[in-house]
Amino acid sequence: MITVEKLHKTIKKRKILSDVSFTIAEGECVGLLGPNGAGKTTLIKCMTGILQHEQGDIRFHSKPIVEHKKSIGYLSQHTDFKPWMSCDESLRFFGKLSGLDSAFLTENIPAVLEEVGLKDRGHYKVEQLSGGMKQRLGIAQAILHRPLLLILDEPVSALDPIGRNEVKKLIARLKKRTTIIISTHILDDASEFCDRYIIIKNGHIVGNIDDDLHISDRKRIVVKLEKSPQMAEPVASAEIDRIDSLSPNTFLLTGTGELNLKKVVNDFAEKEMDITSIEFYEKGIEEIFLEMVSDT
Repeated sequence: MITVEKLHKTIKKRKILSDVSFTIAEGECVGLLGPNGAGKTTLIKCMTGILQHEQGDIRFHSKPIVEHKKSIGYLSQHTDFKPWMSCDESLRFFGKLSGLDSAFLTENIPAVLEEVGLKDRGHYKVEQLSGGMKQRLGIAQAILHRPLLLILDEPVSALDPIGRNEVKKLIARLKKRTTIIISTHILDDASEFCDRYIIIKNGHIVGNIDDDLHISDRKRIVVKLEKSPQMAEPVASAEIDRIDSLSPNTFLLTGTGELNLKKVVNDFAEKEMDITSIEFYEKGIEEIFLEMVSDT
């Protein structure tokens, strides 16, 4: 559906994006992850046509994305709603700016407000809304024209836990019917609704978390014991380089090479320690992300 090839963008003689390439299939919900200043927002603005890139190509259904701007819905980090306008007036204002006619807006604004959970608040002034409600109103303006692609820039970063939960539930519903790109640095939130993740650092794509996510690391094993051992290190051998305590009776064993589950069980049995569970360690999204963006 979307192909970005060898994208370059310079702002004030500073290289913001360098040789950025990736693809997104129709129906996917993709997380664009990276530390602050990585180039996420600049990339999104190039994809929406807000900024012009000097090199590279962005295509939507095999055609230049500028030909499909009306098929894109965009929620910026800071939507400029006027506090004195009502929710209904705000959507009508942004809708007309986007070229939607009055009849379409009259018919669709109530349905969109209902979809984002603001059914009975069309007459509320923006200044009366909570942070979560304002963000849902922002998503309402982004989906008002029924886009095929929805781009959300940091949709939950400034919200309290209640507001974040409301917006996350809304995104989970929207992903059932549209392709979504979510720019964020909050990994826990992204993991709840993203199908896969693209990592950007210093303007470069440094990897796809899905290449490593949930792949067992055979050099590390998580062992849970029936009882908490008295000693600091439950077992030691030439194959084990490090032992970390995850809880009083759960340990992460890191080997000098690949570890053998059967041998580890036998080593613990020799120490008269009963194992209730043992498994190869699986990396989480946060650990993989930190490995990819680390300067070390």
